[in-house]
Amino acid sequence: MTQYSQEMAEYRGETYFAGAEGNDVWIRKIPGVTYANSEGFQTYGNRELKTVAVKELQAWYLETCTATWRGQPFNVVRTENGKAEAGYAGGEYVWAAQNGLEGDQYNGYRATLDVDELQDVQVDRTDFLARWKEKNPG
Repeated sequence: MTQYSQEMAEYRGETYFAGAEGNDVWIRKIPGVTYANSEGFQTYGNRELKTVAVKELQAWYLETCTATWRGQPFNVVRTENGKAEAGYAGGEYVWAAQNGLEGDQYNGYRATLDVDELQDVQVDRTDFLARWKEKNPG
């Protein structure tokens, strides 16, 4: 299972949240993680960001995690300490309410679930760095 279902990058041996910006990638420090590298980061609110050239990255990818809980589909957003933050991907709104999910049918339902209760866990990884290298050899 993946810790985060979102775009990530590895830069100078450390892992960050990431996103494409033209021919570069912005990296953002993950809250609660201590980094050895702080050169060139700018603070915006409570976020520390830096833009780097793609060729400086060791990895750049998107991992998405899906699973079922009590027979219903969920998109797992984050896992930590045996808990999974997940968004309900099904359409049975009565079931969602009956099973204690937070939210509503218009904005979606979410829940914090025990990782041990998840079934049919699937992690898909899209390697953006490999794609970039194919298009930009050398």
